[in-house]
Amino acid sequence: MMNATAIDPVIFSEISALMEDSLPVFIETYIKNTHKVLDELERAIPAEDSDNIFQNAHQLKGGSGSIGAMQVFQIAKQMEDIIKGGNGKAELASVFIELKAAYMAAEAELKTLL
Repeated sequence: MMNATAIDPVIFSEISALMEDSLPVFIETYIKNTHKVLDELERAIPAEDSDNIFQNAHQLKGGSGSIGAMQVFQIAKQMEDIIKGGNGKAELASVFIELKAAYMAAEAELKTLL
């Protein structure tokens, strides 16, 4: 594990200060959207749908970075890099397993912050 926490406390405190009362909605939206993205990736990876994988990984990277889910951010970036590189698609399935595990940790931590 990279950090002791799934959510970077510095980034999260910055977004908390910006969002104020809207923070719970922001967290819930991130969780809801991430579930959709993960479902899309689960379909796109076996189909080797590179465009769909890239778009969903990119969306996940952005949302995760803004909320402080840095492990999710890094793994989503790794997926983007695999697609951009055009090789290593075989490793996408195992990277996706890491992504889901990192996301589950981030979601659990975010729910404690709601």
